[in-house]
Amino acid sequence: MQTANNPPAGVAVSAPSAATSYLSSTEGQITLLVLALGALIIIAQFFVLRFKEGTAEDATRAYSITLIIIGTLVLICAGYSNNQIAPAMGLFGTIAGYLLGRKGSEK
Repeated sequence: MQTANNPPAGVAVSAPSAATSYLSSTEGQITLLVLALGALIIIAQFFVLRFKEGTAEDATRAYSITLIIIGTLVLICAGYSNNQIAPAMGLFGTIAGYLLGRKGSEK
């Protein structure tokens, strides 16, 4: 009797190959660079918004849009397929549309 874990008798089973580290791949390195760039942008925004007079809503909008863009770039650089990132893109687009459209309706 066959089970899911045991192959049929007489079938050669090869050992799984050693997986390479994700960080050693090109996708991993590019993803880390995008994350580092995102961190630098967030730090720069902190200093710019700290000395600029504005509302908390302006700061929230600036940080949110930056995080959405960086998150999208990370998903793309990490090698996900279109089918895998489509729901995230829809959610990011909805949040960005809400944040950008909300200010226009207040005036």
